[in-house]
Amino acid sequence: MKLFVYGSLCKGERNAHVLNEATCLSEQAWTHGRLMYGESYYPLLVKDRESMAYGELYEIEEKHFPILDRLEGYNPDGKSLFLREETDVFYRNEKVRSFVYYYPHQTTRGEVIEGNWKVAEALRDLPCYYFAYGSCMDLERIQKQGAGPLFTEIKGRGVLENYQLGFGMMMEDGGRADIVEKDGSKVEGVLYRVGEGAVDYLYEREGVTTGNYRPTIVFPHLQGKQIKALSFTVLNKREDSAPPLHYAREIHRGGSTYLSKSYLTELEKIFSETLPVQGFPDYLHHIKRDTD
Repeated sequence: MKLFVYGSLCKGERNAHVLNEATCLSEQAWTHGRLMYGESYYPLLVKDRESMAYGELYEIEEKHFPILDRLEGYNPDGKSLFLREETDVFYRNEKVRSFVYYYPHQTTRGEVIEGNWKVAEALRDLPCYYFAYGSCMDLERIQKQGAGPLFTEIKGRGVLENYQLGFGMMMEDGGRADIVEKDGSKVEGVLYRVGEGAVDYLYEREGVTTGNYRPTIVFPHLQGKQIKALSFTVLNKREDSAPPLHYAREIHRGGSTYLSKSYLTELEKIFSETLPVQGFPDYLHHIKRDTD
């Protein structure tokens, strides 16, 4: 049986331990509904076909539902705080039927959460970690845009497991980087510690308000320790396309200081063979000649 969660049962949150025996199928799942703040710390999911709520999808045994029902205040034979119902949940280009806990009552607070409660909570408690895996690894570009002072606290190389690097964000001159869930794969990037100014810069740069990327929470490893971090993923994913040379150079230049040698080699192969970028082999030749 499947369960979609969007609040305190998610990874890194207060009640995540309740799902220790469940299998996480996706950290980037979504369903139709409107997320709102309630009177307590947990969010409320209200039915709304025009809105999207992001969360996590789990495979769970039926025997665990009585514990979850008590936690959510669901009573199938009487008055309930939340109602457990089946609905469509979307993940990894699939649609499945899953249980979800809806809030069926009138809300008194009425404050809407934009899509992802985990992100909203992280931004209420700044500074936070930020996982950069694309051109935002490149401090040179950040400095040229006048945002250098906002990204001075660099923690080092982050390794995000069960994701792969994609280039499914289409611009006029080619693809842009994305993180895509894939079991057994990994994405390396740079972990920063950032405050409000950096988050504002990232939201504008990633085109959050224009629908290019959406903010999300991921859990990369830093020196063997799992870190809860803000990142960004493409909202409407398309087939991978080769990026332009300037973008490939920014990724390579930004990652060369922090990424592992093996992962950097993988990037070079992507830009030279898998998604060949015109001019990238010449760029590699020049920088390797200069370092010899």
